[in-house]
Amino acid sequence: MLALHGQVDRLRETGDAAWRMIVSAEKIYDSKDPSLIEVLENSVGWRWIGPDGHIMGYPIRNHHLLNLVLLHPDNVDTEESWTKKGDKMEMIKFYEKWNTRVKKLLDLVPEGEVLEWKLCDHASLPRWIEGKVALMGDAAHSTLPYVAQGAAQAVGDRAVLAASLAMIDSIEQIQTALKVYELVRKERAETVQMSANKTRQVLHLHDGEKQRERDEILININKGCASPDLWSDRSF
Repeated sequence: MLALHGQVDRLRETGDAAWRMIVSAEKIYDSKDPSLIEVLENSVGWRWIGPDGHIMGYPIRNHHLLNLVLLHPDNVDTEESWTKKGDKMEMIKFYEKWNTRVKKLLDLVPEGEVLEWKLCDHASLPRWIEGKVALMGDAAHSTLPYVAQGAAQAVGDRAVLAASLAMIDSIEQIQTALKVYELVRKERAETVQMSANKTRQVLHLHDGEKQRERDEILININKGCASPDLWSDRSF
């Protein structure tokens, strides 16, 4: 799409990477640790936040597996790859002062089964449509994991695109339908896309006054306070 207008798409490094891994239910039950079993058996996502990173954990495959995603500063040697192996001991060292439950979970991760993804993003596209072609999902607005909205935004794209196409009567109206799709979705999806960096800063605060202010707001979120953490801001 950019090439058609004489532009070049370039990756932008974020300075972060993500360790990814899966822990089997068998390993968790074998640990006989109630705090770890709770993470597996509850149908919720668990999140831990701390200096320069955060962790998401949630059960998958009907609670037979626990998926873990651990955000941390990018190592200069990290490659842009979906399959690069990460170093378990490096991971454990980074989180050595974090929550005890986190450290117990990481101890259960099998050697050689840690993946490390370099996190990069792209500038917003000037347009999503060209003729009778439309982009959607990550192709239109690659979204970093700090707001956990990548898949959800793709679903939103699909719904609006389907609704737009359903309203036309002939192929001559396809371009009009695509323009409606872009008009409805582009600003919203890019707002979510751009919110990722702000959320990253909020989640990765070092210990101090700003961190304490954030934690106080999160503790009182059910009292109607506006939240700097967009995951818990229902108005967003």
